[in-house]
Amino acid sequence: MSTNNNKTISIIFLSLMLLMLGFLIVACSKAADAEDTNKEAIKKVLEHQFTGPDEEFMDLMWNPKYRTVVNNKEENKEFDKYVAEVYGPYFTDSGLDSFIDAFGTQYPTFAYNTGYKLSFKGVTIKKSEKIPYRYTFIAKVGYQKNGDEEKTANVEGEVLFSTKEEGKIGRFEYGDDHGLSDILRTSN
Repeated sequence: MSTNNNKTISIIFLSLMLLMLGFLIVACSKAADAEDTNKEAIKKVLEHQFTGPDEEFMDLMWNPKYRTVVNNKEENKEFDKYVAEVYGPYFTDSGLDSFIDAFGTQYPTFAYNTGYKLSFKGVTIKKSEKIPYRYTFIAKVGYQKNGDEEKTANVEGEVLFSTKEEGKIGRFEYGDDHGLSDILRTSN
C-alpha cells in the first residue's frame, strides 16, 4: 500500500511541477513578446523620422492652405490627421502631442530646409534592467546632400512606455545626436 501511495504522491508532485513550468514558460513568452512589440514600435518611429524627409508630412505642416484659426488658436487638422495615422499607433495621445511638439518635426524640418536626404540604417535598442518600461536606443542615420557621399551619425535617445496603455509610448526623446542636428540645421 505504501508503494502505491509513494507512486501517487510522485505523480501528483511531477504533475504540479510540469504545470508550474508551463505557466512559467507562458509568462516569459508574453514578457518577451511585449518587449519585442515595444522594440518594434521604437524602430517604426525612427524609420518614419529618418527616412526622407517625408514630403507629405512637410507639406501638411508648412503649407498655409491647411491652417485655420479657431478661437484665436491656429489649427491644422490635415497635419494632425496625418500624424495620427503615421505615429498614432505607437503613442499614447499625450505622448504623441509631446513628441511632435518637442522632437517629432526637428530632423525632418532641418533636412527639408537644407536639402538633405535622410536614411534610417538601423537601431540598437536596450531595455532598462531597473525600470521595465524604459528603453534606450542608438539609431544609425545616413544623411546626404546633392548626390555627395553619404555620411552617417548616431542618434541616441530614450523611450518610456506607458504603464497604463500597454505597448504605447508615453515619452520619446532624443539625446546626443553627435552633431547631426547642427549639420542639418546650418548647412547651406
